[in-house]
Amino acid sequence: MTDAPAQDKIDALLAALRLDTPVIAVYDSDDTRAFAPTVKSGGLNCCFAYYGRWLKGDTLILTGEAKGCPGGLYHLGLRDSIMPNMEYFLTCGTGELRGEGLRATPDIAREMLKRRNPVKSKSGNILIGPLRLDQWDSVRTLSFFVDPDRLSALMTLSGYWSATDTVVAPFGSGCSLLWRAVAEHGGEKAVVGGTDIAMRRHLPADTLAFTVSPQLFHRMVNVPQGSFLDRDWWAELMKARSK
Repeated sequence: MTDAPAQDKIDALLAALRLDTPVIAVYDSDDTRAFAPTVKSGGLNCCFAYYGRWLKGDTLILTGEAKGCPGGLYHLGLRDSIMPNMEYFLTCGTGELRGEGLRATPDIAREMLKRRNPVKSKSGNILIGPLRLDQWDSVRTLSFFVDPDRLSALMTLSGYWSATDTVVAPFGSGCSLLWRAVAEHGGEKAVVGGTDIAMRRHLPADTLAFTVSPQLFHRMVNVPQGSFLDRDWWAELMKARSK
């Protein structure tokens, strides 16, 4: 794990982006008390149902025994298995299980599921909430929640030091794109998330997630003076939007 980035560097990036929503982190931590104020999931709620609470400073606590979406607990490394007949849930259904028509056939969905590499929580506690630099060692990913303009800036910034594409936009549930999708690429690629139509109702209509590893976040907030964020195209875009 890299050292925590400096707060002034983070503030400078957010100011350059004209972004007023906080950076939201996924943590894997033994010490849940360090994240107060906190909220525990209830019912079968999607973790994104707490998006408004994250913006207010609250952190969601999830455990393997917690109430909450079973898929979310699996994709965030708190359970070892996903629901049975998942290939039918994603497609045509079977028996009393309703299908959602997200893939053409169960065989396609089954092959897609085989290619997934699940993550595993070490502590048994996954927390999702505003970035706390004093808890940097437990950060697994960091997400910006942004409109298309700022998404384009973050995509550009994530590839500033690379000759190849550094952004992926995989299919998956919103929770799976918060950690697993980043881990599958070794933390070297950013993930465009918030594209799961089942959870999009919890986000503003113009908002997507841009999720990165701690090491990529560290590079991004340390972008040097003279990048596109200090030049005309970005300034002109921001000026156009302010009219």
